[in-house]
Amino acid sequence: MKTTLDLPDELVRRIKIEAAKSDRKLKDLVAQLLEAGLRASRDDGAAAALPKPVKRRRGGPLTADAIEAAIAAGRE
Repeated sequence: MKTTLDLPDELVRRIKIEAAKSDRKLKDLVAQLLEAGLRASRDDGAAAALPKPVKRRRGGPLTADAIEAAIAAGRE
């Protein structure tokens, strides 16, 4: 499948150099790198699950000021 991507010049330069060094076609190297990135992302996803949201026992919504106050209180 053909597609167009807008990539940073430096990144494309590095990929082209790697493709030339390893005697591979640019499209094959890009496909391999994308597959490896997706695989790594999928593998890391289970370990990097987001924590459950904080629920306050009382009061209104959790604000940045309340968080800063709690941090400051913890330092005392």
